[in-house]
Amino acid sequence: MAVINETAPTTALPPPRTETGVPGWLRANLFSNWFNTILTVVVGAVALLALWFGLKWVFWDADWEVIRTLGGLLIIGRYNTEAACSGQDCFWRPQAALLLVTILLGMAWGISSGGVTKRIALTVGVVVALLAFLPYSLERMGLDVRILLIANLPAVFLGLGLARYTPLGTARWIVILGVIAFFLTLVLLRGLPGVPGLQPVSVVYWGGLKLNLLLAVAGIVISFPIGIALALGRRSQLPVVKLLCVVFIEVFRGVPLITLLFMSQVLVPLAFPEDFPLNSLLRAAIVITLFSAAYMAENIRGGLQALHPGQAEAARALGLPGWQTTLLISLPQAIRNVIPAIVGQFIALFKDTSLVYIIGMLDVVEISRSFIQGNPEYLADAREVFIFLAVVFWIFCYGMSYVSSCIERHLGVGER
Repeated sequence: MAVINETAPTTALPPPRTETGVPGWLRANLFSNWFNTILTVVVGAVALLALWFGLKWVFWDADWEVIRTLGGLLIIGRYNTEAACSGQDCFWRPQAALLLVTILLGMAWGISSGGVTKRIALTVGVVVALLAFLPYSLERMGLDVRILLIANLPAVFLGLGLARYTPLGTARWIVILGVIAFFLTLVLLRGLPGVPGLQPVSVVYWGGLKLNLLLAVAGIVISFPIGIALALGRRSQLPVVKLLCVVFIEVFRGVPLITLLFMSQVLVPLAFPEDFPLNSLLRAAIVITLFSAAYMAENIRGGLQALHPGQAEAARALGLPGWQTTLLISLPQAIRNVIPAIVGQFIALFKDTSLVYIIGMLDVVEISRSFIQGNPEYLADAREVFIFLAVVFWIFCYGMSYVSSCIERHLGVGER
């Protein structure tokens, strides 16, 4: 008779400490073999040297006084100068427009239940409120301006309350209020004849980062639906519609934006009556929007072509008409698939707004360059100015990229 030797169950030992946690990650990714170890040490040494000399220059050698001297010029340009606002105080108008933005961010936080929207809303509110404590005299930054800046933080929570405790807390209402806020911003900045406190201010004096943001927001919001329409038109079975869309897309994609901005001085007025009031801001907005729409159309068309034909065939088998198949099935999936390309186009559009100096507009880059050239005592500080501008542009571009990555994770782009 066979004898079965029973042994006591053994306890599984934990993995070695060098295989888990931070030591495990370092060993697997940085010190897995002799080549990776040498490469890690060399790259780490170079990075530490660069960090040391970079921080040493930033905190000890660089002279940031030029940024303090530029001050509000970087934000609103010459909007509040005596030439632009003769006999009146116009500085409150951009502050009021900024309050509308922070209220909308608070409402977006309210309907999204936190997450990335909460972080963006609180960051904007806190940073703008901290600007009120910049070391400027009351003659240069008055008490009223400081109060309006500080009010942006409670404005975020005001928007949060509106979204949670009023019928306005829906995505539809936020879109509607966003459009209203954009036009109110234009009215505040441009002014209305005959209205006390809202005397018109010529767009010639609009500049700084405010100009870049206005052109970028207008271009992004308007070019997106135009790009969708162009993409659908290029795939249309109607020869005339398809031809017109193809010609539009290829012309705008085949000509540099700088050339189009130059041409806008001559071609854009031809599309309007002779007595229609046109200005450089409107021309720049039209050209930048159409230029971006052409690239957006190709991004959307790529997403549509990436869909399996069975999607549309299944919709037709269920009896859905063509417009419902496109709007409810094909287009949402196409947009989801090309979110990285769409956001990349938005980032490029924001950076391209700095090219409006070609038609004489003083954006944040051009107003800094002209200030340096017009004040020889600051010529040695040009490096500090343009490094500061690079950081500002990076913050906005990285913010869009970060939001894009959050949306992609939420929608599972590339996962299913």
